[in-house]
Amino acid sequence: MRSFPIFFLVASSMLGADPIMSAFKSRYETAKLNFIQSAEAMPAESMDYKLTPVQRTFGDWISHTAGMNYNTCAGMAGKPAPAHEAAKATTKPAIEKVIRESFAYCDSVIETMTDAQALTEVTIGNRKVMPVDAMIGYIANLNAHYGNMVGYMRMKGVVPPSTARTAKKK
Repeated sequence: MRSFPIFFLVASSMLGADPIMSAFKSRYETAKLNFIQSAEAMPAESMDYKLTPVQRTFGDWISHTAGMNYNTCAGMAGKPAPAHEAAKATTKPAIEKVIRESFAYCDSVIETMTDAQALTEVTIGNRKVMPVDAMIGYIANLNAHYGNMVGYMRMKGVVPPSTARTAKKK
């Protein structure tokens, strides 16, 4: 299966500069916007809201995602995750801060990554993977987390940011 990276590198050179990263960055920027705007949109008194007693609070979804951002983006770079305060964030200002900081960290990893790097094996934990594999899972996880949060926002009368942006386009 060693031809996999070579195929993508050849395809990349024919399609223009870094089409894999370009496609990923487009999806990443949308997900990032959804999280930052969700943290801003939810009222402070609703950060501890749960849809059911066994679920995370809305604020916990944001903080959990911030932690995931550090772990996943560090893994894509083949580095250990930096120290962060995501798990300690409980107030609206702290939650907004940790999600922004976590995406800023991811930006620093993603902005410099090329298709060739995305297709070059790195070690994540005790596994060897190509960053592109982690990137696909990362976008899926961001979307799954946001999908969970949409129900919380709707129950609190908050229009989810993705819905608000779509409505503005019409």
